[in-house]
Amino acid sequence: MMSSKIKHAPEHLIGVSWLSQEKSRALHVMRDIEKCLDKAHKKLTFNRVHGIRVVLRRWYSIWDIMCLDRWQDDQYEKQIGSTFKKLNKQLGKLRDIDVNIALAKEYSLPEAVISLWVKRRKRLTKVVAKKIGKLKLHRAVNSLKTYMGRKAYELEQYLAFDQDELKLSINDSAYHHMVGFLEATERVAHEQAKSANTDDELHQLRLSVKRWRYILAEFFGLTNLELVLAQQLLGKHHDLTLLKEALESAVKKFDNKSIAGLEEAKSRLVLELRRLNEEIIPIRDSLPYGLRPSTSFEATY
Repeated sequence: MMSSKIKHAPEHLIGVSWLSQEKSRALHVMRDIEKCLDKAHKKLTFNRVHGIRVVLRRWYSIWDIMCLDRWQDDQYEKQIGSTFKKLNKQLGKLRDIDVNIALAKEYSLPEAVISLWVKRRKRLTKVVAKKIGKLKLHRAVNSLKTYMGRKAYELEQYLAFDQDELKLSINDSAYHHMVGFLEATERVAHEQAKSANTDDELHQLRLSVKRWRYILAEFFGLTNLELVLAQQLLGKHHDLTLLKEALESAVKKFDNKSIAGLEEAKSRLVLELRRLNEEIIPIRDSLPYGLRPSTSFEATY
């Protein structure tokens, strides 16, 4: 008699339909959005802006897939989507300058540049806070609650009568349905990784890795440290690239005496980007394709 461990997909993903799982994940993240909405009307600190944007990124990672499964219609964009986009856009403006300030301090950029950006951040905060104050955020979330219930019912009815057009079955498991999206994302990342060398190519790879990581986390409950590290390094490369561009723009605002210090700072950033490139290459070339959640059981022969 001998025994061995056999791996199979987790029951909680096999035993639930893709429609139920998508609705469940959307409602879960929606509750997280609701919790952080009041923070958007308070002082927009670095941590507060970052926290709200993280929740919004989670929402978009889920909703991008749900759109492909026909969850979105004109009512979503009018009552919900446009509000979320405006919020994300305004917070993004603060996030960009916050990252520039943080990295400028980390890499010891001239104090004059940091001071310039800190003052700009204060002015921008007032403008952004005013625009966010006009957004009806809680109304958008309440509309989303109603929308999700209505749309889930409509999709159930639609799939019950016409499965061929969407090439979907309401009985397909969450696991098998989501694996298709995961495989497609992996293929894109794999193709991009083959030739990702320029700043823009590495940025596009970063977006694919981020999407890949969020699909695994939100729909499969799986976190992988290799993907986390890849996203962090690619993200830092992108942020430093934007910082270098911002520094080049800042040169125009200073006199000749200050420019020497700015050029030296720019040279340090160029060297750091080269170092990051060398660190990224082996990770880029060995991304963990094929990750799938599984459980094991003991089989006796």
